[in-house]
Amino acid sequence: MKKIVMRTVLRTCAVGLIFLIAVACAHQSTMTTRAATVTLPGTGDSQDLLRAVAQHYSSQFPERQVIVPDSIGSGGGIKAVGTGEAPIGRVARHPSPEETAAYGEFKYTEFARVPVAFVVSPQAGVKNLNEAQICNIYAGRVSNWQEVGGRDLPIAVQSRPDGGSNMETIRNQIACFSDLEVTPKAHFNLRNGDLVDSMQRISGAIGFMPLSEAELHGFSVISLGGVAPDEQHYKLGIGLGFVYKRPLTPSMQNFVDYLSTTPAKQIMRDTGHVPVL
Repeated sequence: MKKIVMRTVLRTCAVGLIFLIAVACAHQSTMTTRAATVTLPGTGDSQDLLRAVAQHYSSQFPERQVIVPDSIGSGGGIKAVGTGEAPIGRVARHPSPEETAAYGEFKYTEFARVPVAFVVSPQAGVKNLNEAQICNIYAGRVSNWQEVGGRDLPIAVQSRPDGGSNMETIRNQIACFSDLEVTPKAHFNLRNGDLVDSMQRISGAIGFMPLSEAELHGFSVISLGGVAPDEQHYKLGIGLGFVYKRPLTPSMQNFVDYLSTTPAKQIMRDTGHVPVL
């Protein structure tokens, strides 16, 4: 009788111990998962898109958090990964030879493409410009919208950094822009956010940005040589992706994998992007 009681007690203790271990492991797993926040520093070209996808992702997986900080540019994202400050960075271009020489080789994963669109202030009165007109405007040879079929209003050229993904795409794809010297009268905008502010404030302005950014802020998007940015044969586009050096952590890989799901792709299409994963 005593042996039976003893066996029952031992069994009860063993079951209780297993239960406690399981609870502790589950708690530890939950804490680890919650602690594995994914932070994606880098370009402003994918900032709004990734914030929208991250919000939907976290609504589906409340224990997973993805932070998309304000833009530091593709160069900033590459530098953060290259110096070890961040394990992954968001970019709108591949690392340059100079960056590879400074930081070594990077791995690159592209998840979407987005057209680069020219935008004008509503007062300009134009809906289409050809490549020669674009180049003449940015060179300062044309300074009034009336000269290209618009209203009698001075043109306020808005420029971006050379080496940035948007400017690089334009220089590579528009022949007359390849070595064009932008008029010294142009207003320089370091980041997309700066250009958005300028386009909202300055009458007669012209600038260029990702189509997704232009649509988000309701800017007047013009056609290039009669081809709209959302048409298949539009020639200006940039790839959006991530750079990293080491294999991605499970938390990072989970989010990258989510970018290939139907909900994420729908968000991309709704915001003027083309999914590529």
